[in-house]
Amino acid sequence: MTIDVPDEVKTACQDENNVLHQSRIASACACEVAPTETTPTLVTPAQITSPPAVAEDSFVEPCALVSSSSATQIATAPDEISDEHLAWPTVPAQLAHECLNSVPLNKTAAIQLVDAIAPYLEWQSDLAWKKDPPADYDCPAHDVIAALDQVRKNLVANKYANEYVFQIDLYRVFLLGCDGHLVVFPDALFKGFVFRRERSLVSISEDERSLPVIKLYEDVYNSPEVASVVSQINGVDASAYVFNFSMNAPEYQAADSIYNSMFFNKASYAASSMKGYFSGGGRMEHIYPGPNTTFTFANGSSLVTQNKAIVMGNFENVTNGQQFYSAFCSVSSDYEEAVLEKEEYGSLTYPLIDSEYPLPVIKTNDSILTGYYLDGHGYEEVAVLSVLSFQPESLSEFQEVAQQFLVNAKQDGKSKIIIDLSSNEGGYTLLCYDLFRQFFPTIEQEGNARWRASKAFIAIAEIFSAGSDDFDPATATDTEIRRYLSWFSYHNDINVDNEPFKSFEEKYGPYTVKDDNFTNFVRWQLNNDLETSNDTYGLGIGITGYGSRKNFTQHFDANNIIMLYDGYCGSACHIFSGFMRMQAGVKSIAMGGRPKAGLIQGIGGVKGALVFSLKTIYDYAQSALPDATAAQADILKKLTSLPLQRTLGGYLNVRDYIYSDHLDDGLPAQYIREESDCRLFYTVKMITDIKALWIAAANAAFNGKDCAYGSLPKMT
Repeated sequence: MTIDVPDEVKTACQDENNVLHQSRIASACACEVAPTETTPTLVTPAQITSPPAVAEDSFVEPCALVSSSSATQIATAPDEISDEHLAWPTVPAQLAHECLNSVPLNKTAAIQLVDAIAPYLEWQSDLAWKKDPPADYDCPAHDVIAALDQVRKNLVANKYANEYVFQIDLYRVFLLGCDGHLVVFPDALFKGFVFRRERSLVSISEDERSLPVIKLYEDVYNSPEVASVVSQINGVDASAYVFNFSMNAPEYQAADSIYNSMFFNKASYAASSMKGYFSGGGRMEHIYPGPNTTFTFANGSSLVTQNKAIVMGNFENVTNGQQFYSAFCSVSSDYEEAVLEKEEYGSLTYPLIDSEYPLPVIKTNDSILTGYYLDGHGYEEVAVLSVLSFQPESLSEFQEVAQQFLVNAKQDGKSKIIIDLSSNEGGYTLLCYDLFRQFFPTIEQEGNARWRASKAFIAIAEIFSAGSDDFDPATATDTEIRRYLSWFSYHNDINVDNEPFKSFEEKYGPYTVKDDNFTNFVRWQLNNDLETSNDTYGLGIGITGYGSRKNFTQHFDANNIIMLYDGYCGSACHIFSGFMRMQAGVKSIAMGGRPKAGLIQGIGGVKGALVFSLKTIYDYAQSALPDATAAQADILKKLTSLPLQRTLGGYLNVRDYIYSDHLDDGLPAQYIREESDCRLFYTVKMITDIKALWIAAANAAFNGKDCAYGSLPKMT
């Protein structure tokens, strides 16, 4: 999930050339976020459900039909739209697919785009392991560099019939990496349409212990007592169909998390208004689902629904494939003009936490962080802290609310706490450091990370590190301060012994692992106020355990804390979880998963330490160029703006996260299997009542109830 960086810290991340300082602001996320389109949730009844009938001898361009249908819906739309399903024009998915397939391939431009993307891929930190993962890694091996090269070869050999087929193949270069930090958004796929199914799914156990079955969310929500099991989808076993379709665009590295992402769950809906990727959303929404979806039920009935496409692009002057290319794919096309403004087709807002969440005892204004007390016999001492993300609108408010909740809960007689990390896909790295230290103020977190020492990375590091030996913040210019504090200065960061690096070579090496070059392991220097509490150059908040936030009190014992996952946890959420699990000994519960026996991984998202957008990398290169030698300039000039013009942006995982027990072999955390201690299944009640989920977690963690698989220590 991507959320805009708050204005109060975004500006502090840029120098006079708009170059980002560093991603202290971000999740594992860099300050500059690649542009993404806003998409509503599920599309249900469309105003026009099929294209106009035409005589067999009178061909009408499919893009022309999209244009006329879209124009009609916009013209007749009400000024205020209360139903999110009607917030955009829609057309049948098949018509949109035909329109996309009518877009001609510009072979020369396509080859130029592939060649321009290639230098950026050198920043991906774990290329060596993606093409040769451990045997127990859930995703298949994927050589990203070779895959991109194959796309180029296919272009040269004229193997793509049109622009759409080429861009789908280009998209898959990144999708098959099973990496939430690795993606590029090609223009033809992302500026025109997003696909939707008319029904959403749930995966639930009938009795809390039996393996989960699939039902329609709409049936379970409206008539749970009669909702029938979906036995087949499009003639294929339902669970097999869902998993196979999910592997077209996996955003997670754990198979059970990929499967979970296809289904509705309450936290995900609260965080993003999405009802599971089966119906639409995420990277999956750009994969054509076919014209229809056929559900076969265990009770013998069946249902056929027409799949839809939401019209995201402005088709006012688009009546054929060539015009589509001109509007959405040329380097001169303006994204702001190409994509429909939401206000042109009605406005829509929805609450982050819907009415079926209980009233919190405390919350942030954006409801990212909310605190609750359970009630009823056996739950009197249980508190719940729901952390939907580490990327709030206000970092200081997040910190303050967390602190106040822990203090209040202890004062109110709560001795046990559930940390609900459902739907949490990351955010600000240092915010997860802070939350960990609020729970365990005396445990110094580790946090080892490492860059791939690509030629461009080293060139920027050489330029930024030059002349900084005599750095004095009292006399330094703004640019000098930002460079000194950047990723690319050897004076910044500390080593695994929590000591400063003594030289450029000590920090940047390169060091060889798995036949690839890397930097040394680095950690955050959190005693540096410029890095943390400074409003201009830092995060804007101090980190608990350092400076003015030392000497905090621990309010909950590790044995009385349980972490609750739905499989989405990744990035900063993974880092927080690693501190809690490995250093503090906190146990965890993972929900759902495929209908297979055994434990599953709760941390199914990306385990990288930092994501950069393509624009972030480009901006750093541009900032360094004026001071580059001829050799350095030759390297940096390969990072051109073309990928920014021909995509809606993209991301790369630029830092691996390395557990301390893998410093010797260098294996990234991304490739380490980590099963949760306890596995539970979703039930019908949990679909509409989030408290039912928390009560089930409390029963397993604190009241001695058995897990479906695995076990937790029994409370005495």
